[in-house]
Amino acid sequence: MAHDGSEGLSPDGWLPDRISIGVLTRVFTPELVDRAVDAAGVREQRRRLLPARLVMYFVLAMWLFRGRNSGYGQVMTKLADGLYHQRRAADLLGGQQLDPDGWVDAGSGRRWRPPNISSLSRGRGKLGPAAVRFLLDEVTGLTGEEGDPGVSCCGLRVISVDGSTSDVPDSDPNQEHFGRPSNQSRDGAFPQVRWLAAAESGTGSLLGASLGPYRDSEQALARDLLGQGCFGPGMLVLADRKFLSWALAREFLATGAHILWRASAAFTLKPVKVLADGTYLAVLKPPRSSGGPPLTVRVIEYTVHTAPAHGGDEETSEMFCLVTDLLDAEEYPALDLACCYPARWGCETVIGHHKTDMGEGQPVLRSKDPAGVEQEMWALFAVYQAICTITGTGAAAAGIPPGTISFPRALAAATDTVAAFSPSAG
Repeated sequence: MAHDGSEGLSPDGWLPDRISIGVLTRVFTPELVDRAVDAAGVREQRRRLLPARLVMYFVLAMWLFRGRNSGYGQVMTKLADGLYHQRRAADLLGGQQLDPDGWVDAGSGRRWRPPNISSLSRGRGKLGPAAVRFLLDEVTGLTGEEGDPGVSCCGLRVISVDGSTSDVPDSDPNQEHFGRPSNQSRDGAFPQVRWLAAAESGTGSLLGASLGPYRDSEQALARDLLGQGCFGPGMLVLADRKFLSWALAREFLATGAHILWRASAAFTLKPVKVLADGTYLAVLKPPRSSGGPPLTVRVIEYTVHTAPAHGGDEETSEMFCLVTDLLDAEEYPALDLACCYPARWGCETVIGHHKTDMGEGQPVLRSKDPAGVEQEMWALFAVYQAICTITGTGAAAAGIPPGTISFPRALAAATDTVAAFSPSAG
């Protein structure tokens, strides 16, 4: 079996340093993982059963193998068994008696055996979330090519911002830190982490992600994305009704990006000038007169008419009300912008992949402490982004739109490449 993505892996030497994560190693190279470990200050001081690089690959692999029979031990088995049993076979063929405790010659004058579950849990704790967050930051970014479907509108790169929640294990630390949804009759079954993603429309490639307790607002998480530098000139940012406010719009526009945000029915927008195309200008005012200057925006109102495929009455959608800073009706036609807004649901697709395709319908995370939850979430986003990057490269080589590649199939294909064989193995 050929071992894809083995760049940077020595065919000899210390066995744990040769374990990879299949084709995803093309994105998460050993050099990049080591840089993330060093940036977080969690490098081991001496050779251990579980070096930090191996723990990082283990944490990432937990999002490839989900569901039944995918506990800590099983995930490590999928990562390490190929190399481990090669060494056991070499010992046996060399006339050596197999060690009853499972130790093998692992190179560099050391012995090694697959770590137990408690060692894996401690290894995750030592790695922490910061190294995985650094790894994510290193692989996020635009992957679409100019002209790819859904990537641009009116000459601007289209970026979608949207959020969701994920259940986390019901433990006292998670409950205290994250909180849980509730209504008048009862509390939710699980605490929840709230998260927000910025993704390139047309490809789903992540520009950044933010997470926090359930009680955090999506506007607060959006400001974290702003702090990460996700947005800038030449971008058109799409967002739904939860985001529109004078303050947040001003902060996004300060990056040089443009906005196309939906307004809720309760959001008052008084026309001050009607344009030739039927759109109109309105003013977003600060909550206090001392807050700053008002923002002039353009409002696009429309409904969507659909005709049943086999006849029948035409159906009309609810009224959509979009707010944008793109005031020139000729340069930025209302129809183009209205047709662009549904691309925001590409970000909903990203969310769907995270909560279902990558978790086999099991959105509950494994970690019973907040630091472990954060580590898992950053790993989830990182694995998702790696698959987007690889499929984007493949789509470009094949000359097809990235959106035509099935994410679940790409995920399954990437998972199938995870086998810890030597880079020189045929």
